[in-house]
Amino acid sequence: MSAREGTLVACATPWGRGGVALLRLSGPQAQAVAAALSKIPGGWPPARRARLAHFVDASGAIDTGLLTHFPGPRSYTGEELVELSCHGNPLIVERLLAAAITAGARMAEPGEFTRRAFLNGRMDLTRAEAVLQAIDAQSSAGLAIAQQGLGGGVLSLAETLANALTQALAELEARLDYPAEDLTLQEDAVLAEGLLAIAAKAQAAADTYASGRILVEGATVALVGPVNAGKSSLFNALGGSERALVSEIPGTTRDVLERRVRLGPVAVTLLDTAGQRENPGEIEAAGMALAERLGASAELVLVVVPAHDPEQARAVLERTEGRRRLLVGNHMDRPGAQSQVDGIPLIPTVAATGQGVPELGQAIADALVQEEPGSASLIIASQRQRDLLLGVAEACRESHEALLGPLGVAVSAQVLYGALERLDKLSGRDTREVVLDALFSRFCIGK
Repeated sequence: MSAREGTLVACATPWGRGGVALLRLSGPQAQAVAAALSKIPGGWPPARRARLAHFVDASGAIDTGLLTHFPGPRSYTGEELVELSCHGNPLIVERLLAAAITAGARMAEPGEFTRRAFLNGRMDLTRAEAVLQAIDAQSSAGLAIAQQGLGGGVLSLAETLANALTQALAELEARLDYPAEDLTLQEDAVLAEGLLAIAAKAQAAADTYASGRILVEGATVALVGPVNAGKSSLFNALGGSERALVSEIPGTTRDVLERRVRLGPVAVTLLDTAGQRENPGEIEAAGMALAERLGASAELVLVVVPAHDPEQARAVLERTEGRRRLLVGNHMDRPGAQSQVDGIPLIPTVAATGQGVPELGQAIADALVQEEPGSASLIIASQRQRDLLLGVAEACRESHEALLGPLGVAVSAQVLYGALERLDKLSGRDTREVVLDALFSRFCIGK
């Protein structure tokens, strides 16, 4: 028996104390293992009906809970599956797991239940990725994207593209195999335009990835700027409570403070960084260096400019040029405040009073997310899906050029077969083991 076979057991609920914990058994011996550690007064339950059970091991009673049997193939994994519900005490869970292992089960690896569901044909790979997104989603918009995937949205796109490519290949093969007979239904120009339409459809879906990933996973936004620009005040105002110390003394913020907030549809991690200035002390310089390192990986940079003296932010403006950023003009209530710098409008705020803070929050959300569920037919949040769709789009464009250029019909068809192979990988019909290992290792144990 290979390492990936056998009967799995794992706790499917978060570890720790709670009202209820759920253990999941899946595999050929799931029913036998569950029966070995359960005393069921009413007898083994009917399929998909919970029944009271007393869980035991060699030392005696463990707990009283519920046992539910899901016969294969009509189960989550497509094989025999039993769920045991018990009280959410880690001591109980550990004894139940140990008893199940003694009875012949083995601990599941991360994502192994969902992997078996995929291998047993219960879901395609796009739905498996949507399961992970549903678990990880940081916002309701992220959940909506996961629901699109679980409902077959990505698979439907793949099938639509595959059907269109198949029709195009039929046209190309007719030209290759029966050049003397009129078996084609489309002129070359019409066929070529159709290839560009397929490319555009794949490209449009791939282009939603950046927004989709942020909606599912959230984003990091770093506040940078010179000392006393009001970064910590904005950090507090955006978060709705005081977390950062605010002082007129330069260099008050020496470390990087972090907090989670929700801005529109996006879960955002705000980073309040040390103010930039010349000749800082040793500790302050270390804080500035840390801010530089952490801010480099942020999806968005808020450059906080003192609106009454924007030249203070000159070094920060030059350093962040070319990055995705918003320029915030704080202290707009002070004499001489300017509304733009270097011709770029500043988002006006007065952090101390909250003026302009709601508008800033909306501007951050708009900068991070270009598409939301409802404004686009499909949004993806998987880099694997994006890369494959980009490959399909590029192949269609290459096929278009070959068909109308010197390379000809044979090359055009060969390139399109490559696009079909990418769509097979998208759904999981042609997926290497190493890809499955990388995907399912990201899941939690028990899912």
